[in-house]
Amino acid sequence: MQRPTAEARSSTQRDVTIQRDGVRLSATFWLPAGSPPFPCVVFVHGRGSSKDSPRNVVIAAHLVDAGIAALLFDLSGHGDSSDDPRDGAAFVDDVTAVFAWAQAQPELDAGRIGVAGSSLGAVIATDATRSARIRPTTMVFRAPPVDREGFSGLDVPSLAIVGSLDPLFKSVREAAGQSHAVTLSVVSGAGHLFDEPGALEQALERTVSWFEGRLRSPERKQATS
Repeated sequence: MQRPTAEARSSTQRDVTIQRDGVRLSATFWLPAGSPPFPCVVFVHGRGSSKDSPRNVVIAAHLVDAGIAALLFDLSGHGDSSDDPRDGAAFVDDVTAVFAWAQAQPELDAGRIGVAGSSLGAVIATDATRSARIRPTTMVFRAPPVDREGFSGLDVPSLAIVGSLDPLFKSVREAAGQSHAVTLSVVSGAGHLFDEPGALEQALERTVSWFEGRLRSPERKQATS
């Protein structure tokens, strides 16, 4: 899946700082070419990762080329963000603050904001949504570490992508089967990190297609088709 170089050159990217409760969250805000307001995807990385996750960055780049803005940020205590000793509860606060920041940006359509959560980031995004702290239009989870009831109570249309060789495969499949809101997408032969040849490309294509179908307006789809 190749990036259109002309659009890549005309997109804009800037570093931003989002404040919440004395905590400084470092983020990268990436806008596509074209005329705003744009839909946007907020990325929530896993434990020990950051906004510079190579997997998230390449997916964000393809979303931007598809006309969807991307907001990648460091959870508290990760990357360039300041620390919050509360850990898990702090992460939900982080996502809440970043989502609210995105909704307030004039370049973005506040009614068309999605969330992409990878590994633990998927659990954090689910918790924030289930508690009504955020209200995304749609979500995509990559290798979410959930148990059988992990998606219980979730009512936002979501895609759960998991590798068939991931140790989490069975639990993710069971969790998706218990939820009317979650669609399961299995990448055959992929492990937890999608390091196998072609695995990340499949996850990328499914992620971009899902967000395009649910965040892009019909008018914008026709204009760029």
